[in-house]
Amino acid sequence: MAPAERNAGGRPVPVPRSGERNVPRSAAGSLPSVLRPSLLRPVFMRAGIVEEQRRYTVQRHQHTRYEVIFVDRGTYRCLHNEIAVRLKRNALLVIKPGDWHSDVYDGRPVRFFGMGFELQMAEGLPLSIFREGAPTARQNFVVSRRDFLPVITKIIRESQTPDLVSGHLQDTLILEFFYRMVRAVPRDVLSPYFLEASREASFAATLLALLNGQLTRCLPLADLAARLGMSESSLAHKTRTIMGQSPARLFLGLKMERAMQMLLSTDMSVKEIGAYLGFDDQAHFSRAFKKTYRSPPSAVRANPSPWRVRL
Repeated sequence: MAPAERNAGGRPVPVPRSGERNVPRSAAGSLPSVLRPSLLRPVFMRAGIVEEQRRYTVQRHQHTRYEVIFVDRGTYRCLHNEIAVRLKRNALLVIKPGDWHSDVYDGRPVRFFGMGFELQMAEGLPLSIFREGAPTARQNFVVSRRDFLPVITKIIRESQTPDLVSGHLQDTLILEFFYRMVRAVPRDVLSPYFLEASREASFAATLLALLNGQLTRCLPLADLAARLGMSESSLAHKTRTIMGQSPARLFLGLKMERAMQMLLSTDMSVKEIGAYLGFDDQAHFSRAFKKTYRSPPSAVRANPSPWRVRL
């Protein structure tokens, strides 16, 4: 039977798997991917604190998803692919799908943070963090406490004070924990496919942030390339490869998304919205909008209800 923790009122709260307290997921259920279907998408299943001081062994089992363990206090013991593992404070263990694992508790107090997740490309294909043949012993390592403990503390705090935004904050914090973990994994055991997917996701996020910050003006390809420290041809090629479209088309698409939002949520006229988004004349703006949504902005403004439903 799983041990129980106590809530603020002193009542026992049953928690699964050796005292693990699940962190509620957000209403969205999982984290959004970045535009192109082939980019990296971690999907989080659970996260929580385990505190144990009894003597027992969890039955040996094979993992179907990733699990990360960060040791906060005491010594964490387990069998990992039949290898006896003893991890001290500030050690991090990454258990991958297919690994065999069994927690071993010796009666001495131990406290650790656990997080379960799946790692996929956005179209649902699984992706491995570790290269093929990476030794089991290289899946645990010591990390900086100041990099991980503050994030863990915030995750647990948000799980204990649920409100309208706590789930979203937890998703954001757990994502931060995930990427701090990736940064800590020895580079020589990382899968080359995972590294490439990470680079693509990082480029996409950087590019989108830059473009979204410039929606009210024109942004020539040369200026964009200079801001990213690359040539125009390299930028065009990389954007088409990763995002599936040219930089200009991507930028225009973001402008049109903003235009739709403004048509549905502001009292600005069509002409004012076009000018705000950097278009020299209303006709140019209206043509671009109609090409994107198959309806002119004036029609959206005249009958916004169907568009609110779609968006």
